Amino acid sequence: MEELVFASPTKEIWKILTYKEQGLIFGKSDSLRLLVQKGLFRKRGELEADQSFKQIIPYAVISHKEPDPGGFSQNQSFYLFKRRPGQREKRLQNLFSLGVGGHMNPRSSTEHEEHYLKEELKRELFEEVRLSDKCSVESIEFIGFINDDTIPVGRVHLGLLYIIYVSKKELTIKEADKMTAAWVDKPDLADFYKDMETWTRIIFDCYINEAC
Repeated sequence: MEELVFASPTKEIWKILTYKEQGLIFGKSDSLRLLVQKGLFRKRGELEADQSFKQIIPYAVISHKEPDPGGFSQNQSFYLFKRRPGQREKRLQNLFSLGVGGHMNPRSSTEHEEHYLKEELKRELFEEVRLSDKCSVESIEFIGFINDDTIPVGRVHLGLLYIIYVSKKELTIKEADKMTAAWVDKPDLADFYKDMETWTRIIFDCYINEAC
């Protein structure tokens, strides 16, 4: 059976959100809830070239904060992935990514929208990484919507950007043949910029670097 994925009509999305051809559209839970209510499940193959729909992709950045030795501020680091040649999606191979996420599975219609999104996000998280017994998810925060209509794949996808804070930097990759990962301090992320995938560049520019 062909995979069913969640998508929303493109025209309905831009009735809810202020259009931005490429970038991060900061949003609130009300906008997120309305967008999800407009969505439906369709065969993935039918959607890959259908620009009248956007496939909805929950996409999370993993971060950790700890006080600096002086105790006056927090040092923030991010878990940066690198896609290896074993990655199924050839367009992402050998690129760096801050995000973990993927298509959403069919759900019960009685499930609350925000709860559903977070559960799908955690499912994707635990498919990609393993947390040690001492490491836990402290919080999951919704940031906004990632859009990039400048490239073909972006015209049929919309990212839901979340940030997941973990209590310790004790994560390991489950499928090491597909990717590697390492913690990178916030000031050092710029060193990887030229090899970042498109959505990660948007996150770096608009959210981490606050340059949009």
